[in-house]
Amino acid sequence: MKLTFTFILLFIFIVLVAQCESIEIDRTNWVVHSYSTEEANGEGPNNGRAIHAIDGNEDSFWHSRWQNYTNSFPHFLAFDLGEVHPVNGISVRSRGDSPNNKVKDYQVFLSLDGENWDPIQAQGTFEYENLNQSGEVTTISFGAVNAQFIKLVIDSNYDNNVHCAISEFKAFEISGGDECTATGQNNQILNLQPIGQHYATDANFAINASSNTDNPIQYQIIAGPATIDGNIISLTGDGGTVVVKATQQASDDYYMAEVFQSFEVINLATILPELHTNLTENYPLEMPQLYAYKITASASIAEPEALSIQTIEFWVNGEQLTTEMGSNSYFAWWTPQDYGSYNIEIKAIASNAMQLSDSYEIEVTNQIESREVITLQNAVIDWGSMGSQWFYGTYEMPQFVGAYDQIMAEFSVTCPDVAGGCDDWDRLGYLQIKNPDGEWIELIRYITPYGVACNHELDVTDYANLLQGKVEYRMYIETWGTGGWEMELILHYNQGTPAYVYSEIEEVWQGTYNFGDMANLQPVPQVAVTAPLSTEEATFRVVTTGHGWGQNNTGNAAEFYYAEHNFNINGNNTFAQDLRVDCNPNPDGCTGQQGTWYYDRAGWCPGTIAKPYIYNITPYINAPYNFDYEFETDYRDYCHPNNPDCVSGTTCPDCNDGYNPHYRIAAYNVYKSNSPLGTLATQEVTNQVDNQLSVFPNPSNGIFRVQLKEEMTNTMVQIYNAQGEYLKKYAFKNRLELENFTFNVNDLPKGIYFIKIYNQKQMTSSKLLLK
Repeated sequence: MKLTFTFILLFIFIVLVAQCESIEIDRTNWVVHSYSTEEANGEGPNNGRAIHAIDGNEDSFWHSRWQNYTNSFPHFLAFDLGEVHPVNGISVRSRGDSPNNKVKDYQVFLSLDGENWDPIQAQGTFEYENLNQSGEVTTISFGAVNAQFIKLVIDSNYDNNVHCAISEFKAFEISGGDECTATGQNNQILNLQPIGQHYATDANFAINASSNTDNPIQYQIIAGPATIDGNIISLTGDGGTVVVKATQQASDDYYMAEVFQSFEVINLATILPELHTNLTENYPLEMPQLYAYKITASASIAEPEALSIQTIEFWVNGEQLTTEMGSNSYFAWWTPQDYGSYNIEIKAIASNAMQLSDSYEIEVTNQIESREVITLQNAVIDWGSMGSQWFYGTYEMPQFVGAYDQIMAEFSVTCPDVAGGCDDWDRLGYLQIKNPDGEWIELIRYITPYGVACNHELDVTDYANLLQGKVEYRMYIETWGTGGWEMELILHYNQGTPAYVYSEIEEVWQGTYNFGDMANLQPVPQVAVTAPLSTEEATFRVVTTGHGWGQNNTGNAAEFYYAEHNFNINGNNTFAQDLRVDCNPNPDGCTGQQGTWYYDRAGWCPGTIAKPYIYNITPYINAPYNFDYEFETDYRDYCHPNNPDCVSGTTCPDCNDGYNPHYRIAAYNVYKSNSPLGTLATQEVTNQVDNQLSVFPNPSNGIFRVQLKEEMTNTMVQIYNAQGEYLKKYAFKNRLELENFTFNVNDLPKGIYFIKIYNQKQMTSSKLLLK
């Protein structure tokens, strides 16, 4: 965590301070003196002219020019107050109708004649409680200076663009008696450089402040686990927030200035890991016979640059299981000895020796029944009222092995109680679930109907291994405020004997890829595929939907262009994909729509779940292969900025309109088996191969890598101590994956260890010395 806020307090030392106050200067006689930019056409209820920053109407605002603009920061506004005032502060109010373009870094100048502005009187950063809130007011104060003119210079905004906007600008003056007036002094601009986060064990370090004057600067620790000598900070070894003050004393010409800076000190020794698992006590573990069950967990820890997760341990009734590593998670296979109740403890161990454990009481049963689980209940996506196109939720589902032969998804969308009800347009949407490695896997691709409620069904049995226990969901719909959608997903778990007890789903491609871009006609990357150990059957499951259309897209692509693509294995055309989908009648029976629902589309129709294309890849599971998604080779988008011959207004209306053809793709391999996937048979491998394995560096401090002289696929790596006791286990699909992995065993004591790498055909080993 890093705290970066900085604030400036300038104190005025006068007699009877308690009698003085700061009051707003009446704006009745104010006029705009000058400005760098304004939007006079089309912005806001009263355009975007500078006068609207002082008109007393919070609904109007000044906006820097945005139509055909060439301006950039800094921007400025200057006002004539009508007469001289002892000015000691200003405030700005952001747009009342939007949080956009909030001003950030600023400078304040004062003048008696509107021509001579030196010196600067205040400088800093406007701070807001909530950047996403409209109409926020932020105020700054400084020592009183007599002035009739005031200029605000804006150096940046919080939107990382070149625009800024202010709904209301106000100025303040000191008041309260003869003593409450400007003293003739100016303000010192004292800046203390930001102090970043530190660890409690860090060495002493210097801080630095700068000023527009030569007056001495003094430093002081106001609070927190630190001391200071001059400008050198020493940390005490504890964690906490440190507050530092820099002070510049007053002089005949300048007010005193004080600057406060805060920074966080992190005590690494006290940070606990965070543990995540899909396991839940709210459902039993259902299995018709005593199968091996895969328990998964992942862990994270704050300050990942300094700390890491060493391992995760799995314990059942006090007995430790063998831990294996996934891509970003850990797992253990456990076969219950009998039906009944078990205590499962999962423990995360971090590099700082801190541990966190969770314990679950799990009932293992062979009493299996069909179940119905409701998710996304009352889930609403509406940009107009919520300002978001996403919905997130976590739901709990059955835990099982071999208990259900089918899982059906019943998905419905209805009109929410928001302005506009159901959205009038067909919007891209997708529902995703998070796998144990933390990756989002697309469960359903959905295109909303034109303004009506609809119901849908889809077989999601392929995702059985992910639709278990406690699972995170998220739903995206690209709606923009013309109504929204309320969703519900009901999962029907049908009791029965599946053809295969175990399944795994692995991402092949997921994302958006351009179509017909002459600079990259085949944008989908080649993927190297290796099926998990023990795979008996496999399918390739892909959803592709085409988007983009109109006169600036050649052939009305990709939504209305009926392309035929190929999936190539090892360079050979293996599967064909015809993307044309007949939309009339609607494939999902979604009736009553308006708009152009009846036109055929590429991979989808309005008001439907985009059905997956499914291909049998079982013949290819016995060896690694290269997989390519080849887009139709003849298509070119000639109205595209990457077409060197495209001329706007000649070859097409606008070569740079940006809405070019593209596909949204979600593709997965589904592996099935009656044995646990990714594990080796229990028999000992007798084909010992010598001199195939090298370990470096060796001796090692616990961090090392390995190299193989020849390819070995579907391998296990095991580490043993000198007494032959098994300590750690890892799984890899191929030589490249193994050699790119960095082993971290610095939790083991120094000594001699043995590394064993094997698959079902051969085994090789090497010695490792930890120093």
